[in-house]
Amino acid sequence: MTPLRQEIDRWEADLRNLAQTSSSDGWFLEERRLAEAQHTLVAFRGHILPLLIARPPYDAVVAEFEHLLDDLEDDRNELFRTVHSSASHQRIAETVAALRALGRVALSIQVPVADVH
Repeated sequence: MTPLRQEIDRWEADLRNLAQTSSSDGWFLEERRLAEAQHTLVAFRGHILPLLIARPPYDAVVAEFEHLLDDLEDDRNELFRTVHSSASHQRIAETVAALRALGRVALSIQVPVADVH
């Protein structure tokens, strides 16, 4: 299993755990979306993107990841405001779904074994 696969699998498992915990503990939607956004930002910026940056086959994927993460960060920050749009909840869910799909694309890119770190 590649380090990229491990990090994406870990992130997705953590999101499943967050969903389960939020459901069993009766979290508000804002709490769940905030936790999903925060965890996703940390996972991607701290673990997943560093595995892809400066590796030519991934340049376009990295650019799209960064765009989605910037949008996610804006929506997460909006949740911190006392008055925030309910649309931010939907945008966070949609962005996390887009990141999942793009993660599958990144995993499908074949990199020669000699180039794997």
